[in-house]
Amino acid sequence: MSFRQLTPNDYNEYLKLINEFRPTEFSEDQFKITLVAVNKSSEIWVYEDNGELISTGTIIFEHKFIFNTCIYAHIEDICVKSSYRRKGLGKLLIKHLIERCKGCYKITLDCSNLNIQFYEACGFNLRGNQMCILLKN
Repeated sequence: MSFRQLTPNDYNEYLKLINEFRPTEFSEDQFKITLVAVNKSSEIWVYEDNGELISTGTIIFEHKFIFNTCIYAHIEDICVKSSYRRKGLGKLLIKHLIERCKGCYKITLDCSNLNIQFYEACGFNLRGNQMCILLKN
């Protein structure tokens, strides 16, 4: 088992994995086009076991002018395959993503109230509020 970045060849396995998190549909061509766009300012990491993707998480890097042109990291889309949950893989994934953010000013993430305790166990603290406007495509 090992971490690696998502590749264009991961379409089928990645789609299976993220559909456990939030059901979605997109073509393989859409996947490849979106992956190129995402990779310009983000990293999508997967944890693989014998060709099967069992967890994933995304880091979005935002370059800022404040704090001496720092980089701000935001973690998104954390998902662990249901059959692998409660085995420490979520914490292992978060630890890996935090390591990838070394040198950033701060790391943030959004989560549901149900997941606050998990992220606190990973070193995160509640801070501030999130505001949102949902726009339709």
